Amino acid sequence: MRKNFLQIFMVIGACALLAACSSAPECPTFETSGKTLAPKKATSRPYQIKGVWYYPQPYFEYEEEGVASFYGGGDVFHGRPTATGETFDKNGLTGAHKTLPLPCMAEVTNLENGRQIQIKINDRGPFPPGRLLDVSRRTAQLLGFEGKGLAKVKIRTLVPESLALNNIDPSTVMVAEVASPPAEALSIPEREPPIVMAALPTLPAEVFEETEEKLVVAEALPLPSPPPSSPPPSPSKPEAPPSTGIFVDVGAHQTLDEAKMLSQQLDQFSDSPKQPVKNRGPKPYVVRLGPLPSMSIANQVLDQLTGAGHLMSRIVIHR
Repeated sequence: MRKNFLQIFMVIGACALLAACSSAPECPTFETSGKTLAPKKATSRPYQIKGVWYYPQPYFEYEEEGVASFYGGGDVFHGRPTATGETFDKNGLTGAHKTLPLPCMAEVTNLENGRQIQIKINDRGPFPPGRLLDVSRRTAQLLGFEGKGLAKVKIRTLVPESLALNNIDPSTVMVAEVASPPAEALSIPEREPPIVMAALPTLPAEVFEETEEKLVVAEALPLPSPPPSSPPPSPSKPEAPPSTGIFVDVGAHQTLDEAKMLSQQLDQFSDSPKQPVKNRGPKPYVVRLGPLPSMSIANQVLDQLTGAGHLMSRIVIHR
C-alpha cells in the first residue's frame, strides 16, 4: 500500500512539473555573432509582467526608434530602488528599458525637435503597449517633451561607455560566434579565432576629436621655404574643445574642409567657440557650438539655426 502511494505521488509531481514547464514560453535564441557580450547578472534573467515574458538581450549593441514616456513626475517613484538597486532620482539622467542589459549607457534623440542626450539605463519598463523607453522627468525636460508626455525617439546604446560603466576592460571582451561548424570542418586552424572574434569596440567621440585636431594642425603647417632672417613664431595648437557642457551640433559633412567653411558662417548665431568635430555617421563631420551657458540659450541658438535653414542641428549634452 505504501509503495502504491509513493508511485501515485511521483506521477502527480511529474504532471505538475510538466504543466509548469509548458506555461512558460521558450527563451528566444539571440544572434550574438559580432556582438559585445554583457556580463550575466540578476537583471539578465527572464521575467514576467502581467502574463508577458521578457527576455533581456545578452549583448550591448542596440538601436531602435519608438515612443518614449517619462516617470517620476510626482513622488511615487522618486527615492525607490530601480532594477539595479540604485535609488531612482527624478532629477537624474536615467531611463528604463524592458530588455537592455543593466546598467548601460545610451544616447537618446528626440526625433521631433533634434535634441539629444546621454543617459544611464538602470531600470525596467515601460510596460504599457507601444512604449519603447521610459526616462526620468529631468531627461524629459531636457529632451523637450515633459509637457506632451510622449515623444518619438531613437535610442542607441554606447558600447565603450557601457563597458566602462560595468568596469569591463574592452581588451577582455569576447565576441560570440553562433552555430560554428565543427573544428575539423574549418579551413582556418583551430587555434586561430574566427574573423568575427577580432571585432573592435567603437571608439569614444573624444578620440575622434583629438585625431581631428591633429589634422587641423597638419594642414596649417607652411610649405618648406628658405629660412627667413627672423623665423616666424610656430603655429599654436588649437585648444581642445571642452568635453562637458551643453552644445549645439550643426550640419553633417563628408569632409573636414566643408565643416570648416560652415564654421565660418555661424558667427552670427553665437559668441561661443565653433569648431569642426568628428561625429559618428555616414557624414562624419559636424560643427560644434559651445559650451553654451544654459539650456535656454541652447534652445534659442537651435531655433535660430533651424530658422536660417540649418535643419541638421541638435542639442548635445555631455556630463
